Amino acid sequence: MKPALLFMACVSAVLVSASVRADEGQWMPSQISKLDQGRLAGLGLRLGPADLWNESGGLMRAAVNLSGCTGAFVSEKGLIATNHHCAYRAIQGQSSPEHDYISNGFLAKKLDGELPAKGYTVRVLSHVKDVTQDVVSALKGASDDRSRAEAIEKKKKELVLACETKDARRHCEVNDFYLGKRYELSEYLELEDIRLVYAPPAGIGDYGGEIDNWMWPRHSGDFALLRAYVGKDGKPAEYSKDNVPFSPAEHLRVSAEGVRPGQLVMVFGYPVRTARYLPATEVKRQLEQVLPATVDLYGEWLELLAAQAKRSPAVAIKVAALKKGVANREKNARGMLEGLRRLGLAERREQEAASLAEWAKKPGREASAKALGELAALSAEREKRFSRALLLDNVPRASNLMGLAVHLVRLARERQKPDIERAVGYMTRDEPELWKAAERRLRDFDPEVDAALLATLVVRAKKTNPPLQALASLAAGPNEAAISRALAPKLAASALKNPERAKKLFDAKPSEVDAFSDFLFVAARKLADAIEALEAEERTDTGVLARVGPTYFEMLEAQRGGPVYPDANGTLRLSVATVGGYKPQDGLLALPQTTLMGAVEKATGKAPFALPQKVLDKAEQAKNTFWADSELGDLPLCFLSNADTTGGNSGSPVVNGRGELVGLNFDRVWENIAGDFGYSKARSRNISSDIRYMLWLLDRVDDASPLLRELGVASFRGLPARRPRPASVMRSADGGLRGGPEPTDSERSSCGCRSGPAAPGSAAFGGLLLGALLWLRRRH
Repeated sequence: MKPALLFMACVSAVLVSASVRADEGQWMPSQISKLDQGRLAGLGLRLGPADLWNESGGLMRAAVNLSGCTGAFVSEKGLIATNHHCAYRAIQGQSSPEHDYISNGFLAKKLDGELPAKGYTVRVLSHVKDVTQDVVSALKGASDDRSRAEAIEKKKKELVLACETKDARRHCEVNDFYLGKRYELSEYLELEDIRLVYAPPAGIGDYGGEIDNWMWPRHSGDFALLRAYVGKDGKPAEYSKDNVPFSPAEHLRVSAEGVRPGQLVMVFGYPVRTARYLPATEVKRQLEQVLPATVDLYGEWLELLAAQAKRSPAVAIKVAALKKGVANREKNARGMLEGLRRLGLAERREQEAASLAEWAKKPGREASAKALGELAALSAEREKRFSRALLLDNVPRASNLMGLAVHLVRLARERQKPDIERAVGYMTRDEPELWKAAERRLRDFDPEVDAALLATLVVRAKKTNPPLQALASLAAGPNEAAISRALAPKLAASALKNPERAKKLFDAKPSEVDAFSDFLFVAARKLADAIEALEAEERTDTGVLARVGPTYFEMLEAQRGGPVYPDANGTLRLSVATVGGYKPQDGLLALPQTTLMGAVEKATGKAPFALPQKVLDKAEQAKNTFWADSELGDLPLCFLSNADTTGGNSGSPVVNGRGELVGLNFDRVWENIAGDFGYSKARSRNISSDIRYMLWLLDRVDDASPLLRELGVASFRGLPARRPRPASVMRSADGGLRGGPEPTDSERSSCGCRSGPAAPGSAAFGGLLLGALLWLRRRH
């Protein structure tokens, strides 16, 4: 190791070990003012709570919900920075064997060259309101758990419809926090015309592929640029050549300075789901039932999809997004299993359960004891129906056409009800999104792919006890191959594959859909019956949770002081962190940054390590450009920090203490996959793309002058590399200079600079919340 890098590694460990314990937590905007501002300022935060979030503004409003990912406005003209993998469906949707933007990348030099990102929406948060009393008051008169759940669902729908009725451009949601103790109404401006501006080739954006997924070190440039458009009147509108770029109220400035080890960073995003507060019975079920079954099913799917992709380039493009998503889910589940076992989380939760039960025995805590018992009983019920739920949940993923048929059957049934009584996802407000999803299914449909995946569910359905006849009866055969061969011609012959016929059925009267005798619709009616029965059972679960959840939370809150962050639920959150490495296992220290030359050394010329030739040609001189890092002596690609992130945080802007964009979050390390269940100070690390990699590509490789001007960094084009700072000086988080202390023995050992015992507790699992355990509200 170079002496300068060795010293910086030590300095990194010093700074991280001294950092404020503000790394754990996915904080709601309303909680920012409750964090210790003095300690955050000491880390380098130069913004007050109101600068980040207030009733009418704040930088966090630059973060947008991008079709399940996060993105951020980075210009006054609606330019959005996000991950390559978040833009993948848009790239795939515009690709063909003749124009393979997945492999070759895409760059629009002018506005009129930007391509529609079909099916994408951008939601810009405008207002958040506490509606707890509205929801709670609706529970009066509920006679049982199912009616309780139905009352809550109806009130949520009423609040959403009232919100959206006053302004058709709005999208509104009601989310629950702390297991039903709090409810909030979030109001968004929804933008429908989203276009692809820039996407690097897969050899950059997906460098390392599934081999490197969830791993460190990482060398992928997981970034892309999109743009939001509106009508000439400034209002949201569907795609039109006459539309104009959207002008956001807030956007992030791009920093050309990048990041340094020990520096404060913040992540703004829309994390979808965490399971930090599962009781012991649910953790056990995850380990013994849910995760193994997920690995088994998706592992098989991966093999089938890989084989199908080899049939032709056209099929490879059709299955690309699904294959990528399945691979991510399968590896995630494997990492969860390994992480939970390594951390001994089931045993920890068992100990906690015993402690809580003892606490609940004291006089006056009878309601708490009852809540614990009911939650345990609920886990037992979920265990009984898991196999059925797993198969039914995956029907839409397995088969584009069968999934579409099921949605059409259910939509026809729901249209016969008053709108307020329709199932969530099938209300009038949901129909435009349903059709966009239908278009994607028709675009990606291939009968052999559908048949192969659907056959895996049919075989498993025959083995459930009792057999799940809605699936088991789809086709006969001694094995999956035979069942697949039987299904493929039936799928290929279906009239539903025709987009015009599909649209007529989508718009048809319920009686016309009921009369349609296509093989798919006969099967879809049986599947819809099974899905609706399952959902009815789960409504009872929701009612139980709504009844005992607040009591359960209050019991746990009593054991924990200070502000408590809720589990992720798809709403806007803030995570505060510092850039730094970690110790993945005994004898290894992972440094917090990677470089372009590291990617070059890893390149083999074959996917997924096929770095484009245009990058290889420029790589050697990258260290001499303004975008290079003076300490690293090379172009930085990715960095680690201890931010608290999960799914949905993909594409989240990573900003410095001044609120300037320095990176884009895109992954977590392997040792942190189980972080959904509990934060670990030792191993919870997220991976971000350094924004300087994208800027270097736009400057030196793709010659994208207009985009650099729009991003406000064009003045740095052509400038030489910055001079390295003296080894005895390190830059503070606010950009000033201060002398660096000589590392002590313990600091040296913690960074691996000399042999010896690690600093006390350096490898211990820390930060797991032993209070505030909430319930994981998910089907599995």
